Amino acid sequence: MTTSSSVSLPLIVVIGGGTGMGRDIAHDQVTLGRDVLIVGRRAESLKEVARSSSAPQRVFTVVADASTADGAAAISDAVGHRRVQGIVAAAGGQGGFKQPGQAPEDLDDAWSTALRVNLFTAVLPVETLLPKMLDNEGRVVLIGSTAGIEGAGGPYATAKAALAGYGRELARRVGERGITSNTIAPGFVDNTEFFESGGFGDSSTMTDAAAARTLIGRVGRPRDVTASVRWLLSKDGGWITGQVIAVDGGTVMVQ
Repeated sequence: MTTSSSVSLPLIVVIGGGTGMGRDIAHDQVTLGRDVLIVGRRAESLKEVARSSSAPQRVFTVVADASTADGAAAISDAVGHRRVQGIVAAAGGQGGFKQPGQAPEDLDDAWSTALRVNLFTAVLPVETLLPKMLDNEGRVVLIGSTAGIEGAGGPYATAKAALAGYGRELARRVGERGITSNTIAPGFVDNTEFFESGGFGDSSTMTDAAAARTLIGRVGRPRDVTASVRWLLSKDGGWITGQVIAVDGGTVMVQ
């Protein structure tokens, strides 16, 4: 864990903060003067996010697999006695995206992987950190997908739909503490590792088709999602909870 100049400010915890949208969200929160704990499985990626931020001294890092109990415990240990103002669960991936075959072991692998990568990476850290969250200011933002709304994408879509359901259930439980819980459901967002990691090749080959599926004629950019997360983490977003917000250029409406 890196060293910070302050131990009094509450933390913003970004699960999956080493790459993609999580990286952009972490950098944005640092520009707002917040201390940010970024979580990921690759130490070098986390170090690069810290080095490239506008205030490296505000960035904490912890290498952990958020989909496991041990990883969630490591995140809690890294937070220590500090309070948590916001949690952004941005980890995820296309494990299980392709339709599995009919062999039981194939089904088990595809569905288990999709749920662990896209659901457990949020549930385990969030539940572990809830006792450390600030009452009346705490914010939980889950990064889902329009696939969970459309039902397109096999086990992946189901996992993202489950994530949105968890966000709503969580909102009911933590509302009495003044904590909010919402899910952002992005459409196609360019300049991330998402499609490359799923074996689809360079995302640029899919950009034109994805843009054609929107109402405004362009694909998303990481900053589109980051701006929505910034709002939900802010005081201005304090009366929004239990929602699934599609940040997709109107893609869902085109269906």
